[in-house]
Amino acid sequence: MMGRPHPPVLGVIIGITPGETTSELEYAKAVRAQALGVNTLTDVTTNDDRTLRRRILETLDISCGTVPTYEIHRRIRRRGENSRSAVLGVLEEQAKEGVDFVTIHASGTREMALRLDAATRAIPVTSRGGAMMVEVTRQMGEENPYLANFDDVLDICAAHGMALSLAGTYRPGSIADALDRTHLDEVREQAELVRRAQARGVKVSVELVNHVPLHLIPVYCELGAAELHGAPFGALGPTPTDIGIGYDDVVGAIGAVAAAQHGTSWITCVTAGEHCHMPTIDDMEQAVKYFQISLHIAAISRHGDVSRDAKLSEARNRNDWAAMADLAIHRDDAVSMFDRLGYHEGQACTMCSGACPLVRTTAEIRRAPR
Repeated sequence: MMGRPHPPVLGVIIGITPGETTSELEYAKAVRAQALGVNTLTDVTTNDDRTLRRRILETLDISCGTVPTYEIHRRIRRRGENSRSAVLGVLEEQAKEGVDFVTIHASGTREMALRLDAATRAIPVTSRGGAMMVEVTRQMGEENPYLANFDDVLDICAAHGMALSLAGTYRPGSIADALDRTHLDEVREQAELVRRAQARGVKVSVELVNHVPLHLIPVYCELGAAELHGAPFGALGPTPTDIGIGYDDVVGAIGAVAAAQHGTSWITCVTAGEHCHMPTIDDMEQAVKYFQISLHIAAISRHGDVSRDAKLSEARNRNDWAAMADLAIHRDDAVSMFDRLGYHEGQACTMCSGACPLVRTTAEIRRAPR
């Protein structure tokens, strides 16, 4: 895994939260994400509206997954459906629709849920779907229904070519909880589920890194590489500090550099108001752009290829604005800025203007006798 020549895949979370967003707005996010070069979409719609994912699957050429836990929880808690029937019924329906992957909360056992009362975590459960499974196991007195029926879950995935993403029910929701016993116990359970999925030929990945201090991100990555039987693991962000309210896209992009540098295979974007409000389409685009820069930085660190940066620097030395724009990671933004500023080839930027060291030094070198 550490020798992979390509950066991790980049994912975006979309979905309908009733009263906060609509299917049309979330579909517009999906279209924008695809145009920006995002690799995966995860639909986290929390009501029974299936139009968003069906529209994405029918019209967009992008890998699309879901979090079926929300619908499963509604069937169990609000409709009184048997938990086995709810789990297998929802997964079968989504598989037949053509969903590419499902993110399931299978690794949080009932024993872990019962130990929460004695845990000293800053945030006992940060996962929305994970909290739903904790509720089922604690209040209904039964094992996590994903786990209890995991062989049947694998049957559905194998039959339809649907991949599994193993969510972290007890992933840390605070950097103070990173690498605590609760999450480490779950990682061991995830490793066993990975082994079972691989034995059945089902593609599987693990959601591993979330709220983690920067210096512990490599530790998590080493843990994933050592324990998860070679399965790819991913990061939500990750978030290396909890106090960046309103700037969580910046915080997450910083964490993404470390995660990608140390072998994380997929990164999910975090928006500026991740922990405060539903993101707008512009919030999502800004986050994607920040994270794309992060993945480029990480790729340089991993593989040492600075050729693109060197070419841009050579263009900068000539004040060749068109070439700089072509080499920029977000070309259209660069073109827009240069046009607004009225730059032409050879012109110094307004930062140094007539004192531009590039112009002065280059001119001096050209005048020097040879």
